[in-house]
Amino acid sequence: MIFTTELIIVAVAILVFYLRIAMLRGKKKRLEREYALKRRKVKGRSKGVMLPHQSPNSPPYGITSWFLVALAVILMLVGVVAYNKFTILSWEIIKDPTLVETYTKYWHWAVAAGVLVFAFCFKIDLPKEIKVEE
Repeated sequence: MIFTTELIIVAVAILVFYLRIAMLRGKKKRLEREYALKRRKVKGRSKGVMLPHQSPNSPPYGITSWFLVALAVILMLVGVVAYNKFTILSWEIIKDPTLVETYTKYWHWAVAAGVLVFAFCFKIDLPKEIKVEE
């Protein structure tokens, strides 16, 4: 397999995506630990009380903006279509060969932009706090 500049750009964007998800996961675990320690320090509270948690069927991440998710998917699809010389199932979207050759060279920027936008569409849900009287 030949590693071209285009593939390296897309691979770096995917690496940023995975690093962002790993950072969110680490932040969530850190916040849960801090919240658990905070609950243990409350006077008159049993140390064995379970922490509040989400239902088992809820996803670990939330979406900040569905508009950004749609934009990211559209950008990635435009990049894939540009990579395929603007054809979908042998249907030519753009018939001008000079225009196709001009924009086909930049397919990787659309895919990378879509992946980066998608990376910032996720958020974590903070632990639920129960007000405890001190």
